[in-house]
Amino acid sequence: MVKNPKKRFATSAKIKKRSREKSSQRILQAALEIFSEVGYDAATTKMISKRAGLNESLIQRYFTSKSNLLVEVTYSCIDALSNEKPYPFADTPQEEIYRFLVNKLESFNKNIRFFRVILSRILLDSRTGLELQKRKPSDLFFAERLTLFQKKGLIRSNLNIDELVPLITHQAFAITIVELILSHKSLEYCKKQLLAFSKNLTQGIAVPLRKHP
Repeated sequence: MVKNPKKRFATSAKIKKRSREKSSQRILQAALEIFSEVGYDAATTKMISKRAGLNESLIQRYFTSKSNLLVEVTYSCIDALSNEKPYPFADTPQEEIYRFLVNKLESFNKNIRFFRVILSRILLDSRTGLELQKRKPSDLFFAERLTLFQKKGLIRSNLNIDELVPLITHQAFAITIVELILSHKSLEYCKKQLLAFSKNLTQGIAVPLRKHP
């Protein structure tokens, strides 16, 4: 009995897609490790393909160039940060904002060597920075949590949560770049800076307490 050719073609296409996705992930992970270990200039596609255990030609096929691969590795790190939900719901807006910022900071710190590579590339090649601006972090769970606080009357009703979330996220980036990477401050020092930021920010966005006559 002859199998349906359309069904066989569809099955083959799915297998190829899964194979490409798996190979791409292996290349991205290998590139993250190599860039972090030796830097962008010293890294080669041959080194990355060897670490991934794949043919070097796949890097050219899937990512076109080493510079584009660096951008894609950064995207994957940003996506991983956006998808994390590692801490329980906080009782107050200030604690929620602080936990969110600390989580970002600690995630950056795990790949601090790679983010140093990215920062140096942005300073040397503005095109890298422009390319990275195309992919913004999407912290939907954080926006949802702040929205719940707003519905409970703990955050001012006239605030736009979708506009507030990126501003808070940028603070994590700023502390990471200025304090952790450039100034080589400790993680604990950075956490104190984030605590001060979350306290002052909350005073501005929280609903003021009503004074009893």
